[in-house]
Amino acid sequence: MISSKAEEKISTRIIIDVVLLIIAAIPIPLFYTGVFTPYQRGFFCDDETIRYPYRDSTVSDFSLYVGGLAIGILTIFLCEFVRKLFVKPEDESEFHIFGRRVPATALYIYASTSLFLFGCFIVEVATDFIKYTLGRLRPNFIDVCKPDFDCSSLTNPHKFVENYTCTNPDTYSVDDSRLSFPSGHSSFAIYAILFSVIYMQKCLICPHSKFVRPALQFILLLMGAYTAVSRIGDNKHHWSDVIAGSVLGVVSAVLMFYIPRNNLARSEEAKMKEGQKMSTNLELYGSI
Repeated sequence: MISSKAEEKISTRIIIDVVLLIIAAIPIPLFYTGVFTPYQRGFFCDDETIRYPYRDSTVSDFSLYVGGLAIGILTIFLCEFVRKLFVKPEDESEFHIFGRRVPATALYIYASTSLFLFGCFIVEVATDFIKYTLGRLRPNFIDVCKPDFDCSSLTNPHKFVENYTCTNPDTYSVDDSRLSFPSGHSSFAIYAILFSVIYMQKCLICPHSKFVRPALQFILLLMGAYTAVSRIGDNKHHWSDVIAGSVLGVVSAVLMFYIPRNNLARSEEAKMKEGQKMSTNLELYGSI
């Protein structure tokens, strides 16, 4: 039977986790409420890479964040639900947290979901920090900004223009046109997708068909790739922005799994063998 000291340790860990999640999420709205402004970068008059027309996003911000969060969380629930089907009820461990009985499956779901959300917050903060620090101009910058500087009057078209004013009254769109590097759609989508793919690889049990898991993983990878590549076609990002964002997403997803020792990367077979070994379950949770 699990000791009261161990139960208290779990409860304390949950409180700390929630506090850290809140702290990690705090900077995110600050980037979207005008608290921070992007670096005001100049441009070369003959730079054709920033003269593309404005287009609406194929994958909207709402679809990106809601879809990414839904995919990650649903993947966790799916894997743990399938795992539970292959675990006998009498082998399911239980914990007492905050005075309530909690099955091991619920703790697995909580630990995995909190890890996924923490990674979401980290990749979003890192992406926005780089965006606002560098202020790289989007491919549609000239069309959105509509600078008051007349480049056609110059004898030297390669002149670097720093003193100019955007005539577009929509300041939010103008600021957004300075946030090209790295691609936020790419970093968040690739993180959410890769986290889900790795989670499936490590935790999804498919005894009846060996093609179910790779098929699901392939579909998710296509969704992530489509989201990233669409940013180039929408004239929102340069190809290097998309690559950088994708790399950031990959690194973040891998770190969420492989920096903590003995974490969620354990095989489901190892989970099932634990049965009623609550102390081992405690070790799993404490290592996440």
